[in-house]
Amino acid sequence: MEFSFKKRSVWRLYLAYTLLFLVLAACIFGIYVLNGHTLILDRDPLNQHLPLMAKWREAVVNFLQHPRQGFHLWSWQFGLGADTFQVYSYYTMGDVFAYLALLFPAAKITLAYQVILVVRMYCVGLAFVYFASHFKFRDYVILAGAATYLVNSFLLYACVAQPFFTTPFILFPLIVVQIERVLQGGSAWPLLGVFTWMLISNYYLAFVLGIGAMFYLVLRVATHYRKTLNYGKTFLKLAFAAVTSILLSSVMLVPELIAVMNSTRAGSEFANGLKTYPLYYYLFLPKQLINGSDWYFIFWSALGIVSIGFIALVYIYSRPKKYPLLTISLGMSLIMLLIPAIGAVFNGMMSASNRWTLLIYLPLAMAVCILIQDAPTLDHHTLWILNWATVVYLLILIVTYFFQNDTAMFMPVIFLILSLLALWMINLHHLANPDRWLLLLVVVNAGFNAIYAASPYNGGFAKEMLNRGEYQVITANRYGNLDAGLDRTAPYRVNTISNNRIIADHKFDNDLTTGLHNIDSYYSLQNHFLGQFNDSLQNIQYTANIPIRQADDRSVLNNFYGVKYIFAQSDGKNATKVPAGYLQDKLTDPIINFDKGQPSDAKSIKDLTPIQTIRYKTEQNFPLLYWQDSYISQARYNKLSPTAKERALASGVVVNNSSKATKGLKAADLKGNVLPVKSQLISNRFNKIDPSHLKYTDGDETYQLQFPDLQTKKGRARYKKTELHIDFSKIKYTPFSMKEQLKYEQQHVAEMATNPGTVINERFNRYKYWRYHVISGSPDISFKLFFGSRFGTAEISQSKQSVLSLFKRVKNGTVNIGYYRGSLPQKLSFEPSKLGNYELKYQVVAENLGAKYDREVATIRRHGIQDLQFGQNELSGRITTQRTGILTSSIPYSSGWTATVDGKPAKVLRTNQAFLGLRLSAGTHRIRFTYHLPGLHEGALVSLVGLLWTLVCAAVSVILYRRKRA
Repeated sequence: MEFSFKKRSVWRLYLAYTLLFLVLAACIFGIYVLNGHTLILDRDPLNQHLPLMAKWREAVVNFLQHPRQGFHLWSWQFGLGADTFQVYSYYTMGDVFAYLALLFPAAKITLAYQVILVVRMYCVGLAFVYFASHFKFRDYVILAGAATYLVNSFLLYACVAQPFFTTPFILFPLIVVQIERVLQGGSAWPLLGVFTWMLISNYYLAFVLGIGAMFYLVLRVATHYRKTLNYGKTFLKLAFAAVTSILLSSVMLVPELIAVMNSTRAGSEFANGLKTYPLYYYLFLPKQLINGSDWYFIFWSALGIVSIGFIALVYIYSRPKKYPLLTISLGMSLIMLLIPAIGAVFNGMMSASNRWTLLIYLPLAMAVCILIQDAPTLDHHTLWILNWATVVYLLILIVTYFFQNDTAMFMPVIFLILSLLALWMINLHHLANPDRWLLLLVVVNAGFNAIYAASPYNGGFAKEMLNRGEYQVITANRYGNLDAGLDRTAPYRVNTISNNRIIADHKFDNDLTTGLHNIDSYYSLQNHFLGQFNDSLQNIQYTANIPIRQADDRSVLNNFYGVKYIFAQSDGKNATKVPAGYLQDKLTDPIINFDKGQPSDAKSIKDLTPIQTIRYKTEQNFPLLYWQDSYISQARYNKLSPTAKERALASGVVVNNSSKATKGLKAADLKGNVLPVKSQLISNRFNKIDPSHLKYTDGDETYQLQFPDLQTKKGRARYKKTELHIDFSKIKYTPFSMKEQLKYEQQHVAEMATNPGTVINERFNRYKYWRYHVISGSPDISFKLFFGSRFGTAEISQSKQSVLSLFKRVKNGTVNIGYYRGSLPQKLSFEPSKLGNYELKYQVVAENLGAKYDREVATIRRHGIQDLQFGQNELSGRITTQRTGILTSSIPYSSGWTATVDGKPAKVLRTNQAFLGLRLSAGTHRIRFTYHLPGLHEGALVSLVGLLWTLVCAAVSVILYRRKRA
């Protein structure tokens, strides 16, 4: 097929596409509406996309009304506080569609968000129509290609779960057209415009699209222009477009790259450690091609196009010399899908995420167009090739069906057979208007895929869409309405109990709607110092995207972060696992659930347990900034256990990379901060277990972690007012091989057959267990360690390598069992989740939160900064110190912070690994911290140079064009 830039009448084509989109949009989005849902998924859209769009709209409106004030570059509502640019630039700032929200009033932001979702999808198909109109395709053929391109598993998921992932589907066809324009000797200016849009929209997606553009350029030149291209002139045009677009975008790119390099994403394990994908991935990959309703196939390899797409692929590969670009690119894509390292490279050298597959839908849709264009002229030989290929493919699907009976494949298979029959009918009976019949088949197939994906009863994401009006209700009741009346200007923070959901069925991390400062935050870019801090304290809730979460309900961490209020649901998980010093402050009206969670011996309503939302309050939260005159050297700090590091936050301050700053300060008193607790692991088989060589072969075997010292009254008295931690310095899990796994499971079945006359079907059991493990992806590295106490179950877990953004290799961790005002328990239950070999090295410790801790906290609170005031991108206050010391804080450190003391510049220190600090001499001082966006000044200068360069080039182009016309 040849690109052509000759003008053709397209207004009827675009009108027809608009009508087609209305039909498909009714299928994609209409089911949600009919079932009373919105287009707001309760995951990232609830936590990030919608509230961030609302906040960004508010920021833009404020800027337009008060341009001299500029933008807030630092926000206290993003967790502990964060650079707003690194958040907004990833999600909204460069997204042209986000600015459509300005057309709606603030009260209609949820409507704006949903309308924008639909507009994005319309533009996806529009971009394909624009692209395909450069070929000699008939209009109905282009419309069939647009339906194929628009309705696929990737987009059916992304359009509601990750809306900005629809933008590359718009950009990639435009990039290809403009590269082709340059290759044919045309202007590079349109390519410059598309590249600039690409770079500004999102740096991650620009990275993927950039690689895709290079692949297209190389393959297109190699397969078509190799002998005819004017290489010198073409290179200059491409270089002009690429370099100029980078210059123009630098005001965004430079700060973004600095943010990425200083984020928790840096240093992630390549491909999550995978060399190959699990067996089930390869087993089920073939059916993914036409499984259009499966929008979350593992590792983002969703595919899921209309069924005729398989036949189109076979047709293309039956003519490889005629379509070399398509056959090579799609063949390479198949190979790339088989190798985790490829996905990791496209994903910025991180997890093996095949989001790059967004690039292959364009050639797949083109293949469908070519087949439908040629359908009237297919010969019998070609049809028999398509016939036999389809038969083989159906046999493969049947095999996978017997392995996993996926009923979602029923209709795709029907449409596959109908597509083949339609091609035969067109050939044998010379049907009139074959394009229309095939278009109808494609549209019905696409519509069915979309409807099935949106159906709330098929096990997909549809049931996780918010109900109509629910966003407003749940954001207003984020804390059960117990936040009403709380001061939004005071420098304190709030938290919730781990895994304790106040709003049922929805998991919150970010809080961008109440005006309170929740320590939890969930963004793609997080401060890497904050990540290192939580990692060194072995916060088991830490991940790259969510560095704190609820800090595992650890008392000292909550105090250190300045958490004054904690909210909990009384019937939720861990409801009684309240950190030390947090007392009931306010409760909602009680509600009785007569059918669940009630004592069996209740005689009246008074004996029943009510359900309430509870607000806990403490007077031990640390000030946002405070002065300490006791220090802990870096060498001493490094030798401390994770719990001892946490407890030391109240005893002294660590100043990182500056030993001079602590000169003249006294060493912190760390004695008695942490008390060791002797422990032993006992099996319910009454065996004493060596945890460093734990071979777990029976899933029904359980263990007790016993504490001999707590058997006596004297021993129990020693550990009063302590928080019980298990510090794991080593966690290593080695799964059994498949053969070993099956052997032990068979052995367990035999041991459980205690009734006389029992006959065990070993062959069936072997197949059952083997099938289960293959589908589950085992043997794999994932596991969980469960510890049971009166507070509930605490756990430390290793996720599967198929978990992408939130994957973390667990080699250690500290489990908080809970705070015991009275005696510690004499034992805990312990149970691993999976069979295998465990190497566990741990120390059970009691974190002392008694009188010494109370005195230290009282001192810290007395030494808090006074007259604290928050300005735009700055904060200031006054403090009086009796002697030289360190002003420290729980404000995340960044190179963007500068400080003055009494109006004079002062060196900003990094304290306690991750937080702002200053060295202060004795006396009364006025402190001011100011935040500047790192890289903004440099990026703006580069963009200014790029703008001047662009204007000069534009002027030269106009002069040359006029001379040529003259």
